[in-house]
Amino acid sequence: MKTGTTLVVGATGRVGREVARLVAEKGERVRAATRDPGRFILPAPLEPVRFDFDEPRTFAPALKGVERLFLMARPGDNSSDMAAKPLIDEAKKAGVRLIVNLTAMGVELDETFMLRTLEKHVEASGIPLVHLRPNWFMQNFDSGPIFNDIRATHAIHLPAGDARLSFIDVRDIAAIACEALTDLRHTGKAYTLTGGESLTHFDVAEKISRAAGARISYVPISEEAALAGLAARGVPSGYIERWADFFRKVRKGLCAPVSGDVEKVLGRPPILFDQYAEDYATSWQ
Repeated sequence: MKTGTTLVVGATGRVGREVARLVAEKGERVRAATRDPGRFILPAPLEPVRFDFDEPRTFAPALKGVERLFLMARPGDNSSDMAAKPLIDEAKKAGVRLIVNLTAMGVELDETFMLRTLEKHVEASGIPLVHLRPNWFMQNFDSGPIFNDIRATHAIHLPAGDARLSFIDVRDIAAIACEALTDLRHTGKAYTLTGGESLTHFDVAEKISRAAGARISYVPISEEAALAGLAARGVPSGYIERWADFFRKVRKGLCAPVSGDVEKVLGRPPILFDQYAEDYATSWQ
């Protein structure tokens, strides 16, 4: 079914890149939003367009002729809701007919949390919507600070104790986003996206070790040690507090539940961590 042009925000990131690819493979027109269209080589037929949350004047040109919007608020920003709200307002002016909004697992439990305030702004806009609420990404172990830690120390140092998380593969998130963007049966729904199992970081380290053929350990650390380490690396205080709050939720068990929404939407079980580790094994070798 042709659905008109889709604007994918964050199209050069882990989730957005895969969303753009999958939607384009369905024969849809996809506009890939990025701050620097000339920096990234995007596969045809993706159309790069300049977009920057810090420059609201880029919103209207990016949204021109767009019918569907994949929205991912700026990660790691404690005011990402404030940056994204003007985009929602502009989308309404532009006649956007659907917003698929990527937020986070459990945001509906805290009406004051920024991603929930953004959800409410989307809801108040009157634009048909789908909320996607994923848990912690499996891919956080093959890129970014945790990956850097593994490469440098052959260990994962986090203040997660022995708590469990139902990690989800980015590829499943993107597949569901694609379905939500191209099948109107999902409009008005909110999906909690998790993997099919709940794992400790001890489990994660063992699975990565087995796939990579190299010993990777998990070393639980205190919140104080974790925060001191982030501060020593010059990480902004706002981000540190947001990160600390996430792991407080982890230790309380709030990220452990397993949802059936991935299988409900895709008609298959979610990708398991063992499969993810095998697919990305060369990252840790």
